[in-house]
Amino acid sequence: MWQGRYETTTDVSADRLYRVITDVNNWNRWDAGIEFTKLEGEVRKGASFILKPKGGPNVKMSIEEIRPFQFVDIAHLFLTRMRTSHEYIQNGNQTTIRFKVEVRGVLGFLWKRIVAENQIREAPAQTASFINYARLMPDSLSTPDGPAAG
Repeated sequence: MWQGRYETTTDVSADRLYRVITDVNNWNRWDAGIEFTKLEGEVRKGASFILKPKGGPNVKMSIEEIRPFQFVDIAHLFLTRMRTSHEYIQNGNQTTIRFKVEVRGVLGFLWKRIVAENQIREAPAQTASFINYARLMPDSLSTPDGPAAG
């Protein structure tokens, strides 16, 4: 198994960040590497969705874990699983963002090179875009637990 991590802090609340990450169908609004994501139905543990990276094929994804303030998804790649974890830890006016990618499987060495290492390398820019989007998102965005609190 291979894993990579990225961590940073922001003044954006864990609640706002969590609302953005659980708005799966709008990930392409803050992640320039995604053409689209398509989840039909509820954002819940076990739900499946499609992620289309720019210039790549559709990837079957599933939600492994979802709870305040953590979201974990699995990319079902050929002979490999890539697990991506997003965690937001509020401490006063600061939130720590933890992003982790784990690659397991027979072809893990290949997927690590062509996908996972790039995700970690691009994590600072992607996270900055994510934070900026969270700052600007409407307060009315719902969470899997119901309407967002203003």
